[in-house]
Amino acid sequence: MQRARPGGHRGAHLLHGPPKKILMRTGEEMQSELTRRHRTTVMVIGGVLALTLALVLCAFAFKTFLIPPLIEPDPTLKGALWIAILFCGLGSVAFRRTRFSAMRLQDIAGVRGVSGVLETLQNTTIMLACLGASIAVMGFIITLQTGQSSDMLRAGLITIAVLLYCYPRRAAWQRLVDEIERAEPIEQVAVREREG
Repeated sequence: MQRARPGGHRGAHLLHGPPKKILMRTGEEMQSELTRRHRTTVMVIGGVLALTLALVLCAFAFKTFLIPPLIEPDPTLKGALWIAILFCGLGSVAFRRTRFSAMRLQDIAGVRGVSGVLETLQNTTIMLACLGASIAVMGFIITLQTGQSSDMLRAGLITIAVLLYCYPRRAAWQRLVDEIERAEPIEQVAVREREG
């Protein structure tokens, strides 16, 4: 025979579902995950920055050694690539604002906790860094086509602007984790009251 829980009756679990297990993580585990995810993200951004600088140097090397354009000049392709660069640059701002909106992060924190929020911060920042890398590569393709290193320089500056905009500030991530951890006990009390 099933024993009644204090403050409830035998069939209460049928109405509210099985009791939810509350997974408590220590502050040390959260700090470790924050440090790990932040370090990985910074390394990715550093890699994209290094790629951008290498492409700019290659573009200037082409000009210095008077290497002719390696791709058949096509004004339509050049225009399409500049439109794509503009789209990626402006799109990165809109994408970051959408993914980092307060309501969205609160929903993620409610469903997946601090770990889910840190994963979202990391993945979004890496996606933005990839957009920056695509801008640099498109700029290099334009330079290969036209033989003008100034095209790659402009694309490189746009890439660096995107990388600076999406750079993960450790203090901001820490502040967000602290806010979520302060709000978490209230949610845990609500779960316990629902179960009890």
